[in-house]
Amino acid sequence: MSKKAKLTESAEDFLEAIYLIGKTKKVVRVKDIAQHLDVKMASVVVGLKSLAEKGLVEHEHYGYVELTPPGEEIAKKTLYRHQLLFKFFREALGLPAKIADRDACRIEHYLSPEGLERILKFIEFMEKCPEGAPNWLTNFYYFLQYDQFPKICLEKTKSLISLEQLDTQAKGKVQKLGGQVELKQELLKKGIVPGVIVAIEEKIPEGIKIKINESVIFLMPEEAKEVFVIPL
Repeated sequence: MSKKAKLTESAEDFLEAIYLIGKTKKVVRVKDIAQHLDVKMASVVVGLKSLAEKGLVEHEHYGYVELTPPGEEIAKKTLYRHQLLFKFFREALGLPAKIADRDACRIEHYLSPEGLERILKFIEFMEKCPEGAPNWLTNFYYFLQYDQFPKICLEKTKSLISLEQLDTQAKGKVQKLGGQVELKQELLKKGIVPGVIVAIEEKIPEGIKIKINESVIFLMPEEAKEVFVIPL
């Protein structure tokens, strides 16, 4: 099969089903696939014929079904995407298992490698961060359950000001970064992360000089207005 050829959603579902069935049964039959996917056997036969022509399965008419090495590779990748998305919907967003599984099945065929990598990193961060689930995620679960913001969120929001609003020589503790992703990345590269203490050294029309520990950093006006702090 050409590396550029894109399999249909149903084709990937067939390969994933064959792989999963093969984990619990010695042989995979057409009826097993039909039952697993809740489709008619005739549809499975047509689908298997197409997959066989692409070199992804081996199948004699109404005989046993086996994945070829390329077919097994695609099946494993499809299953991995499904499991990762399920975990994201279930554990990060708190969806019921049935809905998480359904949504994962729908989206798994369209997720880009970049999107997959970001979700993987997000889940890895949640699992391995020594502080456990971030506070904002816990607050998000509260918001989901009660449809209202936690008191701590409201209190912090009221007390937040941007760096451009902070007086010269004043200090503030960074709470969040606003703006587009690219701007946030630039601020992070400069060491402006939630939790650090920032001191205003000087304000000029071209921007603001701030101090973090012993480092002096210059921020453009459009950067300073997206750094939100609690005054100290």
